[in-house]
Amino acid sequence: MSATRPTLGLGVVVNHPLFGRGKIMAYESTAYVVLFKGGEAKRVAFTYDAMKPEEHAGDPETDRIRQALREVLGDHGWLDIDLELASRWTGGTLKISSGKEGVQPKEVPLEMFFKKIISIRDKLRVLEQKLNAHPNLSPEEKLEFQGYITRSYGSLTTFNVLFSAKEGQFQGMGKEE
Repeated sequence: MSATRPTLGLGVVVNHPLFGRGKIMAYESTAYVVLFKGGEAKRVAFTYDAMKPEEHAGDPETDRIRQALREVLGDHGWLDIDLELASRWTGGTLKISSGKEGVQPKEVPLEMFFKKIISIRDKLRVLEQKLNAHPNLSPEEKLEFQGYITRSYGSLTTFNVLFSAKEGQFQGMGKEE
């Protein structure tokens, strides 16, 4: 692959010898935009090979194709949200009990709760896309807002136990976030 093209996918966690651990949040013409601990964003040239991925490097072209397919299938109602719920939770309920005496507990079908979690995930993804494509925000502003979105994903990782596939789960920056 050419040195002017990315070789690491979006969302890949990397280790940089000077800046430490970070996450690839965007691409520019010749550089990755990496969000490092503390919310500091840096541009790292595609040609800089001292920055190593912590796990599978991903594939930028595959990321682009997957996202396009999700959008098309979702727009036409061909993706069934119920299929993402792990089978062990099917038919289950979420019971919410008050700490006060005399307050009735509330039970919510897990399928309904899960659809709401998926809706939050999908809205965060749309917000990410609109943010990255926004013509009036500077790259620094985009990265600042992207950091809030990433931390929101991290806050939602508690619900990953409900997902049948790892690909559907929420991912934050990790333990050092």
